[in-house]
Amino acid sequence: MATKSLLSLSIRAALGFTGAAVLAVPALAQTESNRPVEEVIVTGTNIKGLDLEGAVQAVQINRDEILASGANTVSDLFDEVALTGGGTGTFTTEGSGPQSGQSPVGAAGISLRGLGTSSTLTLINGRRVSVSSFAKGNESFVDVNSIPLAAIERVEILPSGASALYGADAVAGVVNFILRDDFDGFEVDVNYGDSTANTDDGRFNLNAVWGHTTDSSNTLVVVDYYKRNATYERDREETAMSKRPSLDGIHPSFNDFYWMDTNYGSTGDVIETACETPATGVYGDYCALNSNGYYSMEGELEALGVTAKFDYDISDTLTWFNEAMVQDNHSAGVSSPKSFRLPVSAFHPGWDTHPELAQDIIDSADSGGFGSFPTDTVADVILSAGDDFMTAFGSFPDARAVEVDTQSFRLVTGLRGEINDWSWETALAYGNSQSTQNATDGFYVRELVTNALLGNLCTDGSLADQYAVDIANRDYTYTGNSSCEGMGKTTLWYNPFDGQTEQMAGIDGLRTTAKREGESELLSWDAKASGVLFTLPAGDVSAAFGVEYREESAEDTPSLIAMATNENDDPVMGFSATDVAYDRSMYAAYGEFFVPLAENFELQLAARYDDYDDFGSSTNPKVGLRYQPMEEIILRANWSTSFRAPSLAQAGQGTQLTSFTAYCDENPDFSNTPQGDLCDGQNKTPSLNTETVANAKLKPETAESWSAGVLLRPTADTEINIDYWNIQYEDLVKLDEEDYLRQTLAGNTDGQVLLSDNLADLATGTPGLLLDPATGELLDAHFQLSNAGYQKTDGVDVAITQYFDGDFGSITLTLDGTYLANFEEELSPSSGVEQWAGEFRYPRFKGTAAVSWRQDGWRARLSANYVHSYSDDLRYLRTETLEKYGLEKTDEVKIPSRTLLNGSVSYVFANDSMLQLSVRNLLDTDAPDVFGSSSNVDYSNHSVMGRFATLRYNYVF
Repeated sequence: MATKSLLSLSIRAALGFTGAAVLAVPALAQTESNRPVEEVIVTGTNIKGLDLEGAVQAVQINRDEILASGANTVSDLFDEVALTGGGTGTFTTEGSGPQSGQSPVGAAGISLRGLGTSSTLTLINGRRVSVSSFAKGNESFVDVNSIPLAAIERVEILPSGASALYGADAVAGVVNFILRDDFDGFEVDVNYGDSTANTDDGRFNLNAVWGHTTDSSNTLVVVDYYKRNATYERDREETAMSKRPSLDGIHPSFNDFYWMDTNYGSTGDVIETACETPATGVYGDYCALNSNGYYSMEGELEALGVTAKFDYDISDTLTWFNEAMVQDNHSAGVSSPKSFRLPVSAFHPGWDTHPELAQDIIDSADSGGFGSFPTDTVADVILSAGDDFMTAFGSFPDARAVEVDTQSFRLVTGLRGEINDWSWETALAYGNSQSTQNATDGFYVRELVTNALLGNLCTDGSLADQYAVDIANRDYTYTGNSSCEGMGKTTLWYNPFDGQTEQMAGIDGLRTTAKREGESELLSWDAKASGVLFTLPAGDVSAAFGVEYREESAEDTPSLIAMATNENDDPVMGFSATDVAYDRSMYAAYGEFFVPLAENFELQLAARYDDYDDFGSSTNPKVGLRYQPMEEIILRANWSTSFRAPSLAQAGQGTQLTSFTAYCDENPDFSNTPQGDLCDGQNKTPSLNTETVANAKLKPETAESWSAGVLLRPTADTEINIDYWNIQYEDLVKLDEEDYLRQTLAGNTDGQVLLSDNLADLATGTPGLLLDPATGELLDAHFQLSNAGYQKTDGVDVAITQYFDGDFGSITLTLDGTYLANFEEELSPSSGVEQWAGEFRYPRFKGTAAVSWRQDGWRARLSANYVHSYSDDLRYLRTETLEKYGLEKTDEVKIPSRTLLNGSVSYVFANDSMLQLSVRNLLDTDAPDVFGSSSNVDYSNHSVMGRFATLRYNYVF
């Protein structure tokens, strides 16, 4: 009978599920005596055949556990793994969108310990994968949605620093996807799932597996098709109406910012009859925008993938192995309409058709304290102010929608063999990912809309010159020159009135279908060997040695029309233009030793040298100890260091279009800088169109981690794992906009400080700030990434497994979870130290209790997934929102804890075919409301999908 290794037990409590160290063991993976068969764990060591037996903490999710979970995608599988919880590091398609700060539509990434996807090394069969063509903001990641779940045999997670084993960037650990192998026959699996809500949230998956084994070869082909319908926030009660609606509604407000004492436009009959979200603020009544009415919580996704493996035994000691993966994903996502602040001509015909609005504006201007003046028309008000235009601020009526097509390819070919009891392996690998994002709706060309509001745009696309237009400085001057009609043409007016529904033919020409194209590549070669060096009295001293060479590159290029220039810093309004171009090469060498110091005391030593052609070199050691004083107790400890070069998106940062608002009420020093008041006497600046630009002085990040744990086996049917972990992460590559303002004003960055009202003076792609010379108001900012500070995090993982056998069948009980003791972050000395443990998005505890049952052909599993309560975030709530809910910004509001029940029942037929029903969120429990997200839900820890049932049939020929 196979022995029970720690990595086969300690690992299994995670799909119970929230994996701290172990996964519940479903019946298909068990012997008749209800004990799991021994698994080969490769992620904890490079030494082939080494039975670590408790030396490292590791987590495994095997094929049967994947099926029992009811997951359809890799990102679904990680929903309940506590190791990947906390913060915004791990992300799925929930919350994705076209904006630069959002995750790319259709993509998903994994982060361990809340430290970010760039700090977690994602592997397939122990080798690296090319990163996603599109970064999340400026963070590169491996898109796990490019890995079909049907092709995965198991997932191995090493939740601690693994730089000495797999690469300097494995700061938080390693997630290793092991592909299916050694299958002989033909298998078809079909499943369909949907929520029990009254919306179509259907998910369909069809895959086929064919394998053939001969005396000298093994061939496996997996074809997988997956389709998911979109689910919108408006489809769920928790998210249908945002608690934080935008001030900028579809019915815009107007102000000349000179004579008028308030904003007008969304008042009177509009509020009563045509306003979806009426609100009252410092400017009186207005129509707010409920962005949740548009947002796709999970976008549409359609994926087709083929995975193939072929091994050929050239001789008894030499094998040629090959892996190939091809994936084609099509996804679509919808975000809220783009807000705007645009000029409207004094002579716009809309003023004449809205006499009540015009009179409100005239009355407001006349009562502004400047005395009486001729106010027969809105034009009089505007021209008297000397501005020649009225400013409208609102949002366009159509949501921003994008479609993303991604094709990814991966090929590995290599040789493995044996020489004098030493195992060796060498392989060449190539990976490529190409993505194209198409804007399908809701993206407006600023210059065209501006001219259409000023009366300069003619229906044939030509321009009149009634107004001189300076996009860079948002300056529009009435010249009185020829109009379109004066040129014998017709003016194409954009109508900002009447909810923007009444428009002239040809208005579609103001929108664009601008593209964003990305490509990433990875070419690598590696070689390694392992075997016994010599023998000590306590046993064999084993070792592994290896070398690796790698070339990687990434490009992310938006259409030229969407690229910022000095003359136009936001050419396509709300388009996430991200400019990245970077390539580099590196080589590495490593060694690992396993030394038995005594019969029950073992030492693991490892060191890796990495040399990057752009960020220099680093040597990172690892030390591990295992001590077993008695059969029932194993003690273990590990220490290691890490070195992470900035990711391709960070190192290759070009110009990324962003937005920023400076809050003077939260940062009093912004009101009293040497240059003046950044907010010009207000509690905040307007939302500015800003940039993030390259920083040639970025340095690598460094980290030190250690852990200590115990494995207890008080009985033959009980196992208890307890592990403490501690990670200190230095020189983080981050962007702290508020600190950048302080440091640049103090002269501590490369950014220049310009006192000018000419926005074009701050050249595109250069760092710095632009301030109003009279008031010091912040008019523009070009930020830079920097090595901003540190993070320190520590906690405890606990996993308990209990087995029962009897006439009732075989039962496995698991209880596991992760307690986050601290998550301390200081982005810079001026920003201060933040303690995030227990705060918004960082619950202190996530855990799962599960019971799995098996008898004859029947299988069943029930799990309870728990997220502890944590504090809400009130920092960005407006005054009127706080007053509506009777809150103060200093109040502490707790997000309640939540427990979800998931269950599955299946029957395995004599030929190993299977019929299964699985239900996630059995009790249809609502996600807790939050103020910290405009969606009303913290997607990092909760989902609003509700009860979701999946029926699966698997037939084996």
